[in-house]
Amino acid sequence: MGAHARALALLATVLLSTNGVQASGPIYADGDLAPAGAPDGIINLGDYQIAQDIVLSADTPSPLQLAHGDVFPPAAPDGKINIQDVLHLQNQLLSGSTALAFVKTIDLFLDGPAEISSPLDRSASVTLRNGGFKAPGATVVNNPYAIDSDDPDNIVWQVSVSGGVANVYLNTGNLSTDPLFDTGFDFSGNGQGQLVFDIRVNSLSANAALTVKMDSGYPALGQKVLSPSQYQLGEWRRVSVSFADLLANPGPGEGLDLSDVGNAFVIEVTGGDASFDLDNIFVSQACNEPDACSAQVKTKPEPAIFSLIWSDEFDGTALSSDNWVAETGYGSFGWGNDEWQLYTNSSANLFVQDGNLNIVARCAQPPNCGKRNGTITSARINTLGKFAFKYGKIEARLKPPVSTGMWPAFWMLGSNFPSVGWPRTGEIDIVEMNNNYSDEKTTHFTVHYCDDRRSPAPCQFDPGWQYDSQFKSFPYSLGDDYHIFSAEWDANGITGKIDGQTYFYRAIDPGYMTEFLEEFFTILNVAVGGTLGGAPDETTQWPQTMLVDYVRVYQADDGEGTYTLGAGPTTPELGIYSETHTDGVLRYANIINGADFGGNLTNTSENSTAVAPADGNVALAADYVNTGRSYGGFILNFGSGSDMSAYQSLRFAINTSAMPAFADMRVQLESPAGGQPAPRIQLADYTPVSISGNWAYYDIPLQDFEGQTALLSLTSIIYLGFWNPISAGGQLQFGRLYFDDIHLAGGE
Repeated sequence: MGAHARALALLATVLLSTNGVQASGPIYADGDLAPAGAPDGIINLGDYQIAQDIVLSADTPSPLQLAHGDVFPPAAPDGKINIQDVLHLQNQLLSGSTALAFVKTIDLFLDGPAEISSPLDRSASVTLRNGGFKAPGATVVNNPYAIDSDDPDNIVWQVSVSGGVANVYLNTGNLSTDPLFDTGFDFSGNGQGQLVFDIRVNSLSANAALTVKMDSGYPALGQKVLSPSQYQLGEWRRVSVSFADLLANPGPGEGLDLSDVGNAFVIEVTGGDASFDLDNIFVSQACNEPDACSAQVKTKPEPAIFSLIWSDEFDGTALSSDNWVAETGYGSFGWGNDEWQLYTNSSANLFVQDGNLNIVARCAQPPNCGKRNGTITSARINTLGKFAFKYGKIEARLKPPVSTGMWPAFWMLGSNFPSVGWPRTGEIDIVEMNNNYSDEKTTHFTVHYCDDRRSPAPCQFDPGWQYDSQFKSFPYSLGDDYHIFSAEWDANGITGKIDGQTYFYRAIDPGYMTEFLEEFFTILNVAVGGTLGGAPDETTQWPQTMLVDYVRVYQADDGEGTYTLGAGPTTPELGIYSETHTDGVLRYANIINGADFGGNLTNTSENSTAVAPADGNVALAADYVNTGRSYGGFILNFGSGSDMSAYQSLRFAINTSAMPAFADMRVQLESPAGGQPAPRIQLADYTPVSISGNWAYYDIPLQDFEGQTALLSLTSIIYLGFWNPISAGGQLQFGRLYFDDIHLAGGE
């Protein structure tokens, strides 16, 4: 009797005597060897019989027999069930090992994206959908229903990427109409988990890399770069990526949450071009106990019963001032997004007619439509100070504009926005449609928040600023008809829907997402251009109108929701150069030397420690130098324009101890429209509100600037300047002045 036959005979004897002893370790986390249509999660006599038949007959395993891979150690997969695999199983059985014997799997891709039955034995199923990200310039072929070139009966996922970074992925997409389905999977548990797939790399450029990811909603992800040993050009290879590796290599967010997985399989190409095929994608977990593995589709409680608490049906002849406020101007840096349009409250841009709110974007002389030069106008309205709520359901039935450059939105900000600023206030984007990275067939749902674990206050931008964005695409333009866009929100999470179809969910972590535990107000607008809208061009049709049939807010009858009618904004304070007033910050782009405007040289230092500062650890030092000119100073430059209209006063501290003859100076504000002379005040006309040591604290009403000329707009301030220190006799003074705690306030 040969060695192979003796081994198999011994194996059969052991199997018969053990009555289905389970196998061990992550080696068997691929699942059992039984046909894919009938996995039982246990490696038993029937599975070994398949292996024995293959070895004795020297047959090539069938696709069904290989659907969950061979049992050879994952570090050296060969794609075939052979005598080495059987002998390895035999050794495990003889040693009596039963560790990690129970295996649970979820198929993600077999012959196309898999359908996953409800864990509650309901009739509905979850259909995984393929999708993908591509950077500008990248070309992607993404066919999840391709015919295998080696086997016409086999469906594979064909992918090709060239010209830039791109990925493809499988996620839960449309979760059917079953109200108990949540978005995503729960892959937590105390076992060893793996993401497993077959890959055939057809071509790969020299510097290209393949990265496998799993995420809980970008940027919360885990990732693993495949090594060249894990694939072979032109040949199928099985790849197993452990959950431990994914958890150990987080993305830009807070890392992968295995209990809330949205995109279960992502593969990304970077650094070059690649072409590959994918097949037999699944997740498996191996555990000590039968119920220890929790690989499953998430479920949620039965939906709440909602009652209407607030609405605007737009059935009148004018916009209700009880419900809405119209915002105007260019905003700071184009409302923070480099938008092109001027918002107005003109009836040309904002009106109610035939049961619809009309928000109209216009260009005065198409196609000559420029960025923040007055040629493009639109409208933006909000409920700040009128209505705010926490928890419930908000929806709008609207028909969006979709032409090139349009960026319509229905969204919410925290009611504390005036006092704490963005992103600390939190943001919920119920619908954003844009052309720069998307198209007219796609709507996006996004939440923005501040994670203080990543960045200390004020957490204005990266790395503290975090967001989660998901989208829903259709085969037709969303601008062809009305659609209902909605958000459902409670203390546990936020769900986004279009026409009743769920496509977004984000769980709320109360430890660092406290923004979403407060009341929010609502915003409707049509932006043009900007970071997401993209530039309008000669194809843009003008005017473009967003029609809003209604906005309605509901709350659960037995929920924890709150709402406030007529809630005014919190008294705002917004830091400019301040280490104390940092809940909200109005950032200046740079400091301009007065010599750049033909004046005397004025050198500034933003981190001076030459004197004890008025607040924090440093002060702003300004050295006024005599270079023979008749004026001089420095300017805080806000770029394209910052909105100061919500505030009542400019406050700052000044220390004149290094300029003994100082008696007065000019403080000046300017708008893009300019005007001569620019609005200014003389500091000597105001009495300090307090004095501490060498520091004098001033509170200057903004209306004192605004009242000087119609050319000044507090909605778009580009410069704040401190000019011409003089003596009591009116002579220019030279030397050093210190400034600190420059901020805007709501007034007393």
